[in-house]
Amino acid sequence: MRLGRRSLTTTILWLTALVLVGCGVRLRDESLLDRCGDLMQQAFPGGDIKLTKKEVANETTSSIAAIVVAVEGERRNVPAGGEPLRDVAAECRFENGILTGFRWTKGPLR
Repeated sequence: MRLGRRSLTTTILWLTALVLVGCGVRLRDESLLDRCGDLMQQAFPGGDIKLTKKEVANETTSSIAAIVVAVEGERRNVPAGGEPLRDVAAECRFENGILTGFRWTKGPLR
């Protein structure tokens, strides 16, 4: 009977691990640079934006826990030099890893 209980416990542990993997549990979170790039793409659905640059902006913040990230991209479905703009850019402000601000710095419609 002792062997049956051990194999049952092992089976339950394996099933729990498979469920967690299936639920999309990540071992590592996205960087703030990647999150800002994703936000820019989500803010303009259908824009088909290819990220070309991601960097931490050299902006003075009011808090040591705040960071401003700048991302740039290129809309693949718009010809160069046309209207709306092909090149787009945005800034994201994070405080303690939480998004507190998003703004377009270039494009997408002007």
